[in-house]
Amino acid sequence: MTAAVPSEASLVLSADEAEWQRIIDAIEPSVREAVALVVKDHAADSVELFYTTLRQHPDAAPFLSNELVDTRLHAALITWLTSLFSVAAPDLIALVTTQKRIGLVHARIRVPIQAVMHGARLLKGELRHLLFDRIRSKEDLSKAIDYVENMMDMASETMSREFVRDLQKEIETDEAYRLVTLGQDINLEREIQKAALLDWGHRVLFAICCAAPPPLPSLEGSAFGLWLNHKGSLLFPGPFGLEPIKIAMRKIDHVTIPALLADAPPKPVQIYELQAQIEEIRFLMDNLFRTSEARESGRDPLTCTLNRRFLPTILSREVTQAMRREVPFSVLMLDIDHFKSVNDTFGHTCGDRVLRGVAEKIVSACRASDFIFRYGGEEFLIALVEIDMDEAFRIAERIREMVADASTDSFGVKVTVSIGVATFDGHPDYTHLIEDADKALYKAKDLGRNKSVAL
Repeated sequence: MTAAVPSEASLVLSADEAEWQRIIDAIEPSVREAVALVVKDHAADSVELFYTTLRQHPDAAPFLSNELVDTRLHAALITWLTSLFSVAAPDLIALVTTQKRIGLVHARIRVPIQAVMHGARLLKGELRHLLFDRIRSKEDLSKAIDYVENMMDMASETMSREFVRDLQKEIETDEAYRLVTLGQDINLEREIQKAALLDWGHRVLFAICCAAPPPLPSLEGSAFGLWLNHKGSLLFPGPFGLEPIKIAMRKIDHVTIPALLADAPPKPVQIYELQAQIEEIRFLMDNLFRTSEARESGRDPLTCTLNRRFLPTILSREVTQAMRREVPFSVLMLDIDHFKSVNDTFGHTCGDRVLRGVAEKIVSACRASDFIFRYGGEEFLIALVEIDMDEAFRIAERIREMVADASTDSFGVKVTVSIGVATFDGHPDYTHLIEDADKALYKAKDLGRNKSVAL
């Protein structure tokens, strides 16, 4: 049999896409059609068996308990199977995009990857049995099973890769949020390390001036050097600029200090060079912390509410808590009415004053355990932990009334807000909750603004 010739498009594809294309090109149309018919005829039964088994899996069960999710997942999995194994060759770009999107959803709702792999294995086994019953030719049966397993494995690989990539971003964001919670400790850390660097410099210069016998204390082995190589690497992962500091530190230890010791007594220019190198490290350290603060700041500088960047981390955790502990969880989506006209009529200074004032009202109406985000230009999202729909609506009304009752002197202009209220309904994807709150907000606006609406 003649080997399948790669399609022209596969020559400009990535390695993963080319592998997908190879699998698609290699299968004969008649075998692909036979597989597609088997999948079409038995997709619903296979999916039912899949979920019946997966509900008994301890890692998957918490994500499959909600009836709404259960219904949606059934339909989505049937669609995924029939599109993966279609009669016509599937579109490569759409195929890869779909698997990546599913991987992102799995990461967002925190479905354990082992549960996904377990489910894929169940589906492959079920399809294998169905193919044995339908295809009589041993040669075609072997090709069909090989095709199904290759397609399923490639789908799992693509999903898993996207899952891990997104999860890594979340881990980095979690760490950033941890740094934010340290608050003043980061600033204190900066001052401690600057003092440690200065102390090392003083000790070395004192030893040189007193003609102390070698070896002189190395910078890398000092309190500052140990911090930089260990804790510093944890605090500032990735492209944060640690490497220039490490290079400067090694230059001091292996070039500058040996040169000072070789010349007795050292020349003034060598002392000045050492001081300049220490000052360079201090400058790089300051810049490192400033860059980190700018990147990792968890607060909106205007309103001091949480940055939207941390919303996925926090809402994912709260949804997981609500599912596992069976406690309520609600979200408010708040929008300042006619905010654009405030900026256009009274200027951005007045607009900034309104934003700060509304944020203050929200903070005063909420508990310390709640999370308040600057969601957009004039939008705020409030996550109310262990709060049911009725209480969430009462809090929304309290905020709305506090803003509406505020004197013009407080804001510089009369201000009202519209608020959408949504409560966790069991769906593990936090974006579902945000969408519900957003729909309620738009309904509040349609009803004339300065209203709270619950869905």
